Amino acid sequence: MKCICGNSFGSRRASFASCPRCGSSKGKTQREFQSSESLAEAVAASNLPAQISQEVESRIAAEESRRAAVGGKTRGNPEAIRRIMQQSTGDGGTLTLETLSAELDKEGYDEPSAEQVIGQAELEGILVRAGPDSWSWL
Repeated sequence: MKCICGNSFGSRRASFASCPRCGSSKGKTQREFQSSESLAEAVAASNLPAQISQEVESRIAAEESRRAAVGGKTRGNPEAIRRIMQQSTGDGGTLTLETLSAELDKEGYDEPSAEQVIGQAELEGILVRAGPDSWSWL
């Protein structure tokens, strides 16, 4: 509802509604909502001054952009890959192609493949082959 004083507020249908700011009962119904969450969002947006609303929206957009940039930078970095390799290592201290592949899939990595990760780790001297499909940490 929108009061004559300019304040927006919500109320249940067919109930006496008075403005929480001025106490007036001379409000007009603007819209009806099916959920309390959508009502709360609409009331908050209506009562927020336009200039502040623009500032809040720009700050939210900047924060989301920053988080996306940070997430993109850290997603495939060596520390993240090493963490996934450690999570894939069994109790005996061996890493298998199967467990690494499953962990990469679980984390949402298509690239690099498990074979590429293990090959690079062997080249860097991090892993040594312990069997046909298993590697040990050095």
